[in-house]
Amino acid sequence: MTGRDWVTVTEHWCLTEDRSRVVRETDPEARFLHWSPGTVVSREEAERLGAVEREPAPRPEPKKATPAANKQARPAHNKGR
Repeated sequence: MTGRDWVTVTEHWCLTEDRSRVVRETDPEARFLHWSPGTVVSREEAERLGAVEREPAPRPEPKKATPAANKQARPAHNKGR
């Protein structure tokens, strides 16, 4: 994992009663201390539990449109009609 794949916790985070997400220690839903300041956790785990927002997926490069064929142009042998 690279340095981007880890985050350092800067405040106390607690699990909710059902242990499905983390909230700040001052939140009324906080039940169990999970992380304290200085703890290093994987970004994936922090995103899964809601401590950090998910990084947006990289946008693919837009495809360049091919120029439309000129429908007004006629082959030389049809110009007299």
